[in-house]
Amino acid sequence: MFKKKTEKLDYFDEFIKLAEWGVESAAFLKQVLTEYPVADLSQKLDEMHEIEHNADLAKYRLMRYMYNDLLPPFDRQDVIALVTSLDHAIDMIEDVMIHIEIYQPQNITPEINQFLDLVEKSAQQLLEAVRLLKTYKKSQKEIHAVIHRINAYEKEGDLLYIQTMRELYQGDADAVSIVILSKIYKSLEDCCDAFKDVTKFVEEIALKYA
Repeated sequence: MFKKKTEKLDYFDEFIKLAEWGVESAAFLKQVLTEYPVADLSQKLDEMHEIEHNADLAKYRLMRYMYNDLLPPFDRQDVIALVTSLDHAIDMIEDVMIHIEIYQPQNITPEINQFLDLVEKSAQQLLEAVRLLKTYKKSQKEIHAVIHRINAYEKEGDLLYIQTMRELYQGDADAVSIVILSKIYKSLEDCCDAFKDVTKFVEEIALKYA
């Protein structure tokens, strides 16, 4: 009996697919919160979970393939670090939606919208960085420029978080609103951090194997 031939995967294409799920999840989160309040928030959370689940499947599919591949393009630990961090960023976006569904704030504040813009731009730029990995040996300058932009978004997110929390606690919001918004702001700031974390592995690969 012949062993079924394993489908050949292109590692770079699979990295890109994961980054695309990140862009889709960020865009979906922004769309839902732009339309907030929505009557079917639980359904929206299910849709977000479906995006996250598809990313999980893509991650495990590539990892299973890698463990049976004699010659992956990078060390296995580098592949694992990259795909795991990409998946984690999507998990963080889903966490924001979970917080919204649990706490159901009265409204979406301007600060939440600012965070959403940063998360969406970070996801888009990360996709660009991952696409550039296909030509990483000759795209060092471009990769570094994209990573610089993502790091700038993360720093902007840090400053926004500090300012927002200061204003929240020094303002006249009630205790319940302070708790709810604090958790939502923190989950959004965590998203910015997660995208920056992915860039560390992108940059490491680009430099290590150049």
